[in-house]
Amino acid sequence: MTMRLRGTVFWRLVVGLAAVSVLAMAATAAFLYVRFDSIDTRFRDDTLRSFAENLARDIQSSQEPIPIAVQPTGARISEAGGTFAIVSPTQGVVAGSAGISAALFPLEPVNERLFALPRMLRNKRPVYGLSFRINGPQPLFAQVAFPSSPVLYDSVLEEFIQDVAWIWFVFLLVILATNLAVARIALKPLDEAVEQVERIGPGSVAIRLTEGKLPGDVLVLVKAVNHALDRLHSGFRSLEEFVEDVAHELRTPLAVIKAQLAVSEMPLARLLEQDFLRMERLVQQLLDRMRLNGIRFEADDIVELGEVAREVVGFLAPLAIAKGRSIEVLGGEIPVQIVGARDYIFRALRNLIENAIEHTPTNSIVSVILTGAPSIAVRDHGPGFPAAMLAAQGRPPEPFRSGRQGGVGLGLSIVQRTMIAHDGELEIANHSQGALAIMRFSSEDRLLGRSAAE
Repeated sequence: MTMRLRGTVFWRLVVGLAAVSVLAMAATAAFLYVRFDSIDTRFRDDTLRSFAENLARDIQSSQEPIPIAVQPTGARISEAGGTFAIVSPTQGVVAGSAGISAALFPLEPVNERLFALPRMLRNKRPVYGLSFRINGPQPLFAQVAFPSSPVLYDSVLEEFIQDVAWIWFVFLLVILATNLAVARIALKPLDEAVEQVERIGPGSVAIRLTEGKLPGDVLVLVKAVNHALDRLHSGFRSLEEFVEDVAHELRTPLAVIKAQLAVSEMPLARLLEQDFLRMERLVQQLLDRMRLNGIRFEADDIVELGEVAREVVGFLAPLAIAKGRSIEVLGGEIPVQIVGARDYIFRALRNLIENAIEHTPTNSIVSVILTGAPSIAVRDHGPGFPAAMLAAQGRPPEPFRSGRQGGVGLGLSIVQRTMIAHDGELEIANHSQGALAIMRFSSEDRLLGRSAAE
């Protein structure tokens, strides 16, 4: 199932849309990260510069000694987790955070210098800092440094990730689900076309794919398929007409030959007469097979199965007696009605009974059994159906062929197609003394078995 799904257009669309969505989300996340990192760096530099300028302002505006003048700003730096130092080129550190006895960064003759250090002795972590020159009678440098993580803007980044990342994941799932729904809706007309194609068979070549709801690019393919079906239907119909014409043309000469053989007293005439009977039956089955393509019935076409069975038995009784067989009808005391085409059911049952008469031994009985299922079963005492034919019943439906010696091969095919047209099925089996063929009709509302008591 998975391998079959991977080869479908739906699967390719889903994978493609999912890949595009994931790449788009990843690209957006990368862009936001780069932008945030840029803003983060600028914000960090501005924070360092702001503290350094405050230190310079405290020194320049206060008359107090430098260590006292910078205490307020120094306290704020310490509260934020930072470190500072006021460094004189000649005197060294004149004020600074606790434990600072040397410049944080080598002094350079520039107004400001951003620097990064792998670690400091106090916090053992990488730090970012700024060395800021304070102009005055005695040049000084205000140096401020913060660890890489505790800075305020790093906390903002961490909080942003915690608050927004889960929404990002949910948003990605929503996009993927939307892509699945869009792909399914877009391909729904194709699914309907596939269902229509699956209903096309040898008995329904007149079906065409619906063209009304399909996108323009798919409509071109569907129209091409419909044109191919038109050509196929035309060729199929021409073949059927040819077979039907041949069968009709054979009936008259066969009847003439049979009449001539009937008045002949030669022993060979009796043997030839049996052969011509088989030929006549073959011609009749060909005609029955051709008529199946025109089978139609309405909801008010009610067929009483017991009545049909008795009529067929009465029709074939002379044939059974002539061959030394007996024929009986079992069941049917309570009428069982179905919706269907009476003439076609008659022909199908006639073919089953003819097969049974042909294969059952002389002086044996062919039984026609009626049930309220609704179904009609024909049981004989012949050699039964071949094992290969019985095993084929569980496979995809194919036309039945008798497979029994002396059979012409069309009878069961006619019955099977008749049952398919009635939403039923033909079941075949072997019992202890012969063969059993069951015409099992549908019991659903459209094709309902009913009794007179109802």
